[in-house]
Amino acid sequence: MSCCFYLPLFKFPDTILQIAKMAQPASLPEEFLSAVFESIRNSSTSIRAADPTTDCTGITAPSSDEIIKLAEANAFWSVQELQCLDSETFTKNVGFLGTVMGFNRSQLIVLKEKAKQVWSALPGWKSYHIVSLGRIAIAFNESEIEELDLSSIDTIAALSQQTEWTLVQAKSILKGFLKDSSQTVHRLKSFDLAGLGANLCALNTSDIKTIKTTEFSAVIARVGLLPCSPPVLEEFKKMAESVFGIATGWNSSVVHEIGTIAAGLNGKELKALDKDVMPYFQPAAIRHIPDEVFKELSPEQIANLGPENAAMVTESQRNHLNVLQLQSLQLALDGARTSVQYAQTSASSIRSTHTPASNCAHFSSGFSICLCALFILCLTS
Repeated sequence: MSCCFYLPLFKFPDTILQIAKMAQPASLPEEFLSAVFESIRNSSTSIRAADPTTDCTGITAPSSDEIIKLAEANAFWSVQELQCLDSETFTKNVGFLGTVMGFNRSQLIVLKEKAKQVWSALPGWKSYHIVSLGRIAIAFNESEIEELDLSSIDTIAALSQQTEWTLVQAKSILKGFLKDSSQTVHRLKSFDLAGLGANLCALNTSDIKTIKTTEFSAVIARVGLLPCSPPVLEEFKKMAESVFGIATGWNSSVVHEIGTIAAGLNGKELKALDKDVMPYFQPAAIRHIPDEVFKELSPEQIANLGPENAAMVTESQRNHLNVLQLQSLQLALDGARTSVQYAQTSASSIRSTHTPASNCAHFSSGFSICLCALFILCLTS
């Protein structure tokens, strides 16, 4: 990227911040966020208070103003700088810090420890403490999760919004909820199942059998969003049969509604499905089908997967296919490639008509920031 892009970052930080807010965090390149971080940090006149209980000699702690302005660029604070946050600044901005997707494990652990320092022992935490942590909560280990009060399904639902829990952590959350709320799996209502989210993947197969069909049927589409292991999906599939009937007779609407649960079908059941049902599998379900089961699909079924589903076939699944099946998969992929080429041609035509490509910086995620105004500022400053 040219120097003319970086110069305005330091001279016009507010303009850059406005541009950054137009994009999703994941669409902004690391280099861009790093430049924003340095720009805001160097231009800040905010008073930075440091934790008096920690040795922060020579270390400048983040200020509230900087944390709010930086958003995703907060990921560039060092572990030592985050450790030196004073209690007031942390309490005031924990909600902002909990939304930063770029924090690594070490940064998250430091922020978790800061929360324990500010809010005292874990058993005394209220629901709002746990909820406010956002992504910072994934730094809790198994024993720490056991100390938390997880009796509220609202607390569990908030924790379930985080997608990076390990199976061990998920089991601890599930166990904590059942214990603290004095519930059993059999007594769970539909709103409990919905609130537990991905923590349902931590259920053992015997517990899944005890879920009431009426409660399960009310949230089956939500359960169908979960990336559970094959044994768990197989049990959910059996539950789905109690709602929709035997799996070999499922139609396209059922297969689409149950999402990843369809990955719990065995080879015989999968092979028995009509080929016209295949495009209605949700893409997430395709990549969750075990290799040994996926290879049972006929060439005709594979050819009818549809472009999006064909693109979800994993390398491991592909390695289990025979020549005819691979040829069918290629037919489906060729359809996807044709669609992409058409979209690229259309996009190129639009760009050539409306936007000079030389004046824009295109990021790998597809997000494009037009720098015409900044280019002018660079030339005139």
